[in-house]
Amino acid sequence: MLATLAACGGGGGSSTAATSPTTPSTPSTPTGPSTPASGTDVVTYKNDALRTGQNVTESVLTTANVNSSTFGLLRNLQVDGKVDAQPLYLSKLTVAATSHNVVFIATENNSVYGVDSDSGTTLWKVSLNGSGETPSDTHGCFQVVPQIGITATPVIDRAAGAHGTIFVMAMTKDASGNYHQRLHALDVTTGAEQTNSPKEISATYMSTTFAPGQYEERAALLLLNGVIYTTFTSHCDADRRPQCCPERIGFRQCQPGSGNLDERGWTGGGFRGQCVSAHGQWSL
Repeated sequence: MLATLAACGGGGGSSTAATSPTTPSTPSTPTGPSTPASGTDVVTYKNDALRTGQNVTESVLTTANVNSSTFGLLRNLQVDGKVDAQPLYLSKLTVAATSHNVVFIATENNSVYGVDSDSGTTLWKVSLNGSGETPSDTHGCFQVVPQIGITATPVIDRAAGAHGTIFVMAMTKDASGNYHQRLHALDVTTGAEQTNSPKEISATYMSTTFAPGQYEERAALLLLNGVIYTTFTSHCDADRRPQCCPERIGFRQCQPGSGNLDERGWTGGGFRGQCVSAHGQWSL
């Protein structure tokens, strides 16, 4: 499989943007032997919690320089599976004592990559399949094929953990045929699991218990006030309401600015990415 990077030929970094839905303190700019040109961080699906897709800090791209001679394909990157999740981006991230602009790519094979966006070099790669596990089969459905692993766009909290944390939801199947949904908190500089990560999704609402094999996490993760919200959909878009209505599960960071995970509860349901307005209005 290939992941594609495109950008303006006149600059060294990405020019897309994101506004973090949380309000952590802004970390100091990393330093290293080299200082690449940088863009605005893209830490969540469609750039902000409202899912607008806009870049309010754009200062390079214009109708004059976005043309076939100066804007377009930079390179194709080889990855190990289909990419359904939106790639994310951090500028001037210190990895192994060197400053990099980093693109984060997640595949349906449950792999996560940290790639230098300027050179195309893979800085790190991790698999979120547990021992003896594979990504889930398709359950005979056509929405996500040929396997189900990481479908939902992850979310990044640059202030969480020692270096920043990317939160990723992965679906797996073990050797006994059991399915698992796990939320992973990975260090953005190495891909290593943070404290108490991963967190197995398990919850009970009244007399109903969440069945991980019946659902997949397609909608983008939402980070809001230190809580990660996930939204599950049924395979084949089948009506699972008699078996399970609540589908949104929240996890909070145990301490402000940490990458630790602790289950908070679950409510509601939905299909598309959750969005939150500036006034705190929440919709699916």
